[in-house]
Amino acid sequence: MYKLVIADDEKNVLDGIADTIAWKENGIIVVGKATNGLDLVRTAVKEEADIILTDIRMPEMDGLEAIEELQEQLPDAEFVVITAFQEFEYAKKAIELGVTGFITKPVLKMEVIEQITQAKEKLKERRLGRKALKALQENKETEEKKENIPQSAIERAIEYMKEHIDEGIMMTEVAEYMHMNPSYFSRYFKEDMGISFIDYVKNLKIERAKELLDTSNMKIYEISNTLSYNSVQYFSTMFKSVTGLTPQEYKNRFVTTRKMERQA
Repeated sequence: MYKLVIADDEKNVLDGIADTIAWKENGIIVVGKATNGLDLVRTAVKEEADIILTDIRMPEMDGLEAIEELQEQLPDAEFVVITAFQEFEYAKKAIELGVTGFITKPVLKMEVIEQITQAKEKLKERRLGRKALKALQENKETEEKKENIPQSAIERAIEYMKEHIDEGIMMTEVAEYMHMNPSYFSRYFKEDMGISFIDYVKNLKIERAKELLDTSNMKIYEISNTLSYNSVQYFSTMFKSVTGLTPQEYKNRFVTTRKMERQA
């Protein structure tokens, strides 16, 4: 059974979700209910919840703040949020946090079941992946081979990132590819690589930008758009922070060097 905690400050919604759905038939048991973010965090941690279904707007602490807190304490948990259509900025933040899914108000029973089932399947897939990894580790004959397993996993993640660097890659996407919770993957990546995922992607983008500046006739704004930067100015700032040059200065230097090589 997967353990579910539900939070909503509207009691009729909370009780409706908790008490009118045949959760056990879906392999899930409701282990707690909360009407504010603080109670949600306390209950979820106490019960070691697998799945958290929470409204965004709640007293004491809102749902997103609770999710951020719980991702630290329950790194393997999956999160589904309930939101109103007009709460776009909240939904955007929820995406950044890597939530599994959204349920819009008014809450429909079938939508709740669908989203929670999706979260359960992600948990199941991740657990199976860990069991397979553990079996591989146990079958290795030497410590050296054991140590190569996590590195090979990171190498797969990096290979995926390089292949999709022109597509505005996000951590949630890579974590899903690796069958890992985004919060867990973020810590795992930094521990193994000694650099945060965000900084590593920034460096990958700058190396890709240098390659495009060196080998193509693309305009700087076209390269910025290709690498999914919000603005050319921001792209230039990031580029200079890594290389010490603006994209235009870098391109000018490259062109000058090529001319000198031809003249020589």
